Amino acid sequence: MNAALRTLACLLIGAAFAVADPPAATRIVVLDNENLVEGEVAKVAGGYQIRRPTAGDMTLPADRVLAVVATRKEAFTVVLERANRRDADEHLRLARWCSANDLPEEALAEARAAARMRPGFSAAERYARALELQAVVRKAPDSAVVQAKLVSAGDTVTEVPALDYNSESFPLFASKVNAVLMNTCANCHARDDMKAFRLTRVSGRGGVTRNLMAALSHVNPTDPAKSPILLQAVTPHGGATEPPIKTRAHPAYQTLETWARFARAPEGTAAPDPLPLPKESAEPRKLPELPADYPTEVFGQDSKTIPPRPTKTEASDPFDPAIFNGEVKPKR
Repeated sequence: MNAALRTLACLLIGAAFAVADPPAATRIVVLDNENLVEGEVAKVAGGYQIRRPTAGDMTLPADRVLAVVATRKEAFTVVLERANRRDADEHLRLARWCSANDLPEEALAEARAAARMRPGFSAAERYARALELQAVVRKAPDSAVVQAKLVSAGDTVTEVPALDYNSESFPLFASKVNAVLMNTCANCHARDDMKAFRLTRVSGRGGVTRNLMAALSHVNPTDPAKSPILLQAVTPHGGATEPPIKTRAHPAYQTLETWARFARAPEGTAAPDPLPLPKESAEPRKLPELPADYPTEVFGQDSKTIPPRPTKTEASDPFDPAIFNGEVKPKR
C-alpha cells in the first residue's frame, strides 16, 4: 500500500513539473552590425531561426551572427570586445549604443570614460551630463525642475534618437550614402547651430552611425518615395537657389533612393533593384509634397538666418532695340 502511494505521489509530482515546464527562454542575437534581435532562438542549417511574438519569425545566416547571449549586458560585452578602448570617440559610441539598448548605467560609464580620456571633449561631456540628469529623473520622476533641466541639457545630445532599421541597409549607407550626405549636405548640416538633421564629420563607425540615425528620422517607412530626405535632395531649401542634387537621374540621388526604399523595411529585407532612370521630358516632374505640418526649415537654416529668396524677373531680350537705343548717346 505504501509503495503504491509513493508511486502515485511520484507520478503526480512528475505531472506537475511537466505542466509547469517553462517555454523556451528568450535569447538575444548580436548581429555583425551590433544590432540586437530578441526572441526564441533555434540553430538551423546554415544559420539561426528567431521566433518573435510581435515582429514575426526570421532566419539569419550564421555569418551575420556574432553571438547568442542571454542578457543585454552580455551583448554589451560582445560589442565592447570589438571596440577600440583607447579611442574616446569609440567610448562615446558605446555610450550611445548602451543608451539605445536599455543599459543606462553602462552608457553613463562609457560617456564619462570618453570625457576623461579627451579633456575638452564637449560632445562626451554634454552627453554624460544628460545621462546623469536622466538617472536623477528615473529616481525622482515627479521633479518638474529636473525634467526642465533635462530638456535644456538634451537639446544638443538627444536630437538624434535611436531608430530601428533594417540591418541589411547598413553596408550601403556606410559605403555610399554617408559619402553622398557629406558631399551634398554637410556644408550646411554639419554646422554647430543646426538642430534638425544634424550631420557630423567624425570619421569611423561612430560618425557613420550618428549620420545614419539623423537620416533615418527623415525616411518615411510606409511610403519611402515621399521621404523628406528624398524630396529635399532635389528641392532648393534653406535659402539656397539650387537643390543639393540637381536631377533624380543623378547617381547620388539613385543611391540615396535605393537606400531609403529598404532602410526602414522589416529586418532581413534585401536591397531592392534600382529603379529605371526617369525619362527627361519638356515638363518638369511634379514631386510629392511634404506633409503640411513638416517644418520647412528643418533641412536648412534657422528661420531667423534664412536670407530672402531672390525674386524672379523676366529675362530681357539682349537684342531689344530699345536697349540698344538707350545706350547710344545722341551726337550734339
